[in-house]
Amino acid sequence: MRRIRTHYDNLQVQENASPEVIHAAWSSLMRKWHPDNHPDQPQQAEHVRQLIDEAYQVLSDPRRRRDHDAWIRTQRTRFEGVEPTPVGVQAGVYARAGSARRSGPLRLTVITLGWIVVFALLWWVFDDYLERREFPNRNLAIAEGASTELVLRRNHVGQYLAPGTINGGAVTFLLDTGATQVSVPEHLADDLGLRPGSRGRALTANGPVDIRHTRIRELGLGPFVLRNVSGHINPGMSSDQVLLGMSVLKYLDFAQQEGHLILTLP
Repeated sequence: MRRIRTHYDNLQVQENASPEVIHAAWSSLMRKWHPDNHPDQPQQAEHVRQLIDEAYQVLSDPRRRRDHDAWIRTQRTRFEGVEPTPVGVQAGVYARAGSARRSGPLRLTVITLGWIVVFALLWWVFDDYLERREFPNRNLAIAEGASTELVLRRNHVGQYLAPGTINGGAVTFLLDTGATQVSVPEHLADDLGLRPGSRGRALTANGPVDIRHTRIRELGLGPFVLRNVSGHINPGMSSDQVLLGMSVLKYLDFAQQEGHLILTLP
């Protein structure tokens, strides 16, 4: 199948990436490709930044993103379904030709199944690689006795994702020092036992959005457990990631070191 270059490739995100992940990827790549960081090739760096910015302009606009997704599906459909080329038989070898015709369908089926298995394994390996690249802390293990420290690896777009719990329910946290509270996607709130409270407004990557304030009875992050945490329910978040803001991080000391974020109790 022909490889299609998309705006998702230019931002180095998956096609189901949330607006928050897309914005973070854009911000990280724009910093990475600033001409000041590439004094030997400033024009090339500026060209890359233009591609990154164009990709963000498309993917941050819901309508343009839908059009881009439709274009991707159309392009992929164009290059699918190619028929195998027939193989000829030398004249005069009648017995072998007859045997080949009898065994042909079975052999073709075995070959087809073999390719299906190969492609399935390659897809599984590639999908696992992408997930580990975006979420390197998915299988986070806490060392016995390490009750006051948590070390997180940074993903390929400079974010820190970590598994955790809210009221006993499993969630994925996106640590964000720019967020004031814990921001929970609305579609997760009921399953996490969160009750909507007073109304408010929050500023997100896509602009201001109406929210409902809430209180989190218990929040777990690695070895740390906090109770009665302030947060809000955000209907503008389409991903399953929960933004972990300063209403939690203010209780921890944190430092970055060689692509890792080290969280400790003060």
